[in-house]
Order: sequence, then structure tokens, then C-alpha cells
Amino acid sequence: MRVTADPETARLVALARAGERDAFGDLLQRHIPAARRLALAALGRPADADEAVQDASLAAWKALPGLETDAVFRAWFLRIVWRKALDRRRSLRALLRRVVGLDDGVPGAASEPAAPGPGIEAVAIEAEMARAAARIVRTLPRRLRDPFLLAASGDHRYEEIAVLLDIPVGTVKWRVSEARRLVRAKLERLGWGGHR
Repeated sequence: MRVTADPETARLVALARAGERDAFGDLLQRHIPAARRLALAALGRPADADEAVQDASLAAWKALPGLETDAVFRAWFLRIVWRKALDRRRSLRALLRRVVGLDDGVPGAASEPAAPGPGIEAVAIEAEMARAAARIVRTLPRRLRDPFLLAASGDHRYEEIAVLLDIPVGTVKWRVSEARRLVRAKLERLGWGGHR
């Protein structure tokens, strides 16, 4: 069964291939929110995600003549975004190691203290558990972490994640399940089992 793009996507792709930058801009606007969320899942910081999406947009414009069919534009573009985000993640990590010897954040970027009020203890506990979970997710092997973050974003079906990561759908499902199991187990070992 041949997959076809909606008529507007097909029209915009045809115009963009003919060199119409405005058509390419319109095409991108349909997918920028998903692209930004995808890059944010990989990078964690909005500014870095925006830069990855910009890099991917430029790369997509240059590679557009090689796009085989307009029906796959979304998956094709999101795959470029994912690769650019991973490239940026690797370069940011290398920079942090070189400059400050850290691997998980910028020094001095402490968060604002929570405002006093009812339930502040519960809010503080929830925030600490979220930080613990984020640290655990960062320690997962990339092959588990990437599908887990993509699935957790809520923006991608398993089939889309499989295309983005170039792995079978069954492998995506197993890796997401395994990542969840590991995160839960590690949280429980740290004493967070009863706080979910």
C-alpha cells in the first residue's frame, strides 16, 4: 500500500522543490512544534532545542531534492531534527567536560526557591523526586534513553519513533518498557517507591 501525503503537503513539497522558499517555510511551520518537542526531549534546554531545529531546517532545505516522496516529509524532517539534536548533545557534553569538568548542567544555574505556602513540603518532595528521576534517565544507556524520552514526550507513536531511530517497532516497545522498569527500580532503591 502506497502512503500519500495530504494534498496541501504535496503541493508545498512540489513548490519547495522548485525553489520556493515561502512554500518551504509554510511546510516547516506545520512541523516546527513537533520538531521543537523532539529536540527538547534530546537536549533538555529550549535554547539548545531551537538551535537544533534551525540547523535541521537548513539541512532539510539543502537535502529537499533528495526527498523521494512527499508522503514521508514529516518523518524525514523529524529524523533530520533528531540527528541534529544528537550532534548538539554530543558537542555540548564535550564542551562541558572540557570547560568545567561537568556532565550534567551549567554551574551556578540554581533554581529559584519555592514560594512559601500550603503544601510546600509536598511540592519540595515532588521536585526532588523529579530531579532524581531526571538524573536516573540521564544515566540510562542511549539506546534506552532516546526511545524512552521520545515516548515520554507524548508526541510520537512507536511507529514514528522506530522511523526516527531506524530500529524495528518491537525494539522500540521493548526499549521503552525496559527504560521504565529501570527508572522505577532505581527510584525505589533510592526510597522514592511510595511517592508515585
